[in-house]
Amino acid sequence: MTSQNDLTLLQFFDVGDAKASKDGLNALYSTAVMRSTQALLSTAPTLLQNHIAQSVTEALKGALSVPLVDVLSSAWTTRRELKQYLDRSKFPREELVDHALGKHEIQSTHRPKLQIMLDQSPIGAEFEFAVTVALNVEAAILRIQDGRIMHAQLGKVSGSGAIKCEEATLFARASKPVALPQTLSFGQGIAIPWPKELALTSSVNAA
Repeated sequence: MTSQNDLTLLQFFDVGDAKASKDGLNALYSTAVMRSTQALLSTAPTLLQNHIAQSVTEALKGALSVPLVDVLSSAWTTRRELKQYLDRSKFPREELVDHALGKHEIQSTHRPKLQIMLDQSPIGAEFEFAVTVALNVEAAILRIQDGRIMHAQLGKVSGSGAIKCEEATLFARASKPVALPQTLSFGQGIAIPWPKELALTSSVNAA
């Protein structure tokens, strides 16, 4: 059973819903890349022709297995004000710091691709998808130690998004509440990356 901590983009877009899947598949058939791939396989056995849409759908489901918590944490680690916690002279490794965030929006875009292969040769162009997600977070408190986000407390979260192939919308989600737990644990923590210019300076000094 999937817990709220494991909520993925697959559940976020309700891809498993029968009607949503059928509508998404119909939209996929309207794309130029699907029509051209079908044309190239027009002389292939019916089994192979019918397998195309299923393959694309299954591959897309695999690409949507990204936990929603990862979308949140990845966005948080890029916030400029969190870079201060990398300074060990001000924030020793053993010190715990609670960093409060007010209302904020997180926007994320994923671009999975799929290539249909037949006898180890590509058939047609790649299927390119654009998965956009917008999360509105009421508030969050990030507990940070040793330059890592260890866990977070969340206020209410709502989210919207869309999955497109070319100009066709396969799945869409209107803004509505997201069922995430109030406390998120990140195990060994999620590292706050060093700014590129500082990382470069450290490398030069080490050399």
